[in-house]
Amino acid sequence: MTVAQASTAHAQREASALVEPLDPQPIILLGAHRSGTTMLGGFFSRVPGVAYFEEPRHIWTWGNAYTEDDRLDASHARPEVVNHIRRRFNAFMRKGKGSRFCEKTPSNCLRVPFVLTVYPQARLIHILRDGRAVVRSTVEILHRHAPLWRIAERALKTSPREWLAYAPRAVRQISRKLARRPMEFWGPRPPGWRQWVGRDPQHVMVARQWAGCALEAARTGRALSAEQYLEVRYEDLMQRPRETLATLFEFARLSAPASLLDELASEVDPTRQDAWREAFTEEQLAQMRP
Repeated sequence: MTVAQASTAHAQREASALVEPLDPQPIILLGAHRSGTTMLGGFFSRVPGVAYFEEPRHIWTWGNAYTEDDRLDASHARPEVVNHIRRRFNAFMRKGKGSRFCEKTPSNCLRVPFVLTVYPQARLIHILRDGRAVVRSTVEILHRHAPLWRIAERALKTSPREWLAYAPRAVRQISRKLARRPMEFWGPRPPGWRQWVGRDPQHVMVARQWAGCALEAARTGRALSAEQYLEVRYEDLMQRPRETLATLFEFARLSAPASLLDELASEVDPTRQDAWREAFTEEQLAQMRP
């Protein structure tokens, strides 16, 4: 048997024996970077029975790391890729002893068709935040830089065969950090992102990034049924945390005690919602508009 024949035979075996997910209806939290996904994921992680995985991007991109941007569609969900993702998440659930799986990876805003090919019955919750607030927060991170331990952690989690896809970005981040220069780009990579870097003012570049993520997640999500996709405004979560969380947990088919809802609601801090108003001039705000 030739190498090509062996590879074909292996792919056929994979296709005929897809791994069964321990949770066929995982809870996928969608949202552009700095839109509240970390906070929301933390809330879900405290619901009894939930195994929460924060930003397992290295698992989602396995086998598809060498792409120009973060888009993935159904064609990228080859049997071996589907099996790898399901195996890794199944193992995580067994370790955490949860019966429901929940995760958040901001770049999944650009991968809804791919995610649904891996998990056809997934429940998607998309948190939308005012783009101006997202831009302000992201610009702050570009100047503050990602900590070195996080860069190293991501490298260690990345499959060795995909280090070459990640290494150039890591090297650029570290070199600019050492030179005390802002990062060129941070977060999900929508189509066109390379053209924006160095061409657009920083706030305009980040506004394009936010729009590319948020609008794509909304476009693909709104084509789904109301039982599979739910949108929530970050601002609603800030103003009505208990009611909003109750709605989200019900949509995800989770049972959260009233005492937990009260506890989570008390931790919400709405005071920074309008910080963007002091960060930009009227001219900059006009430049960020579509």
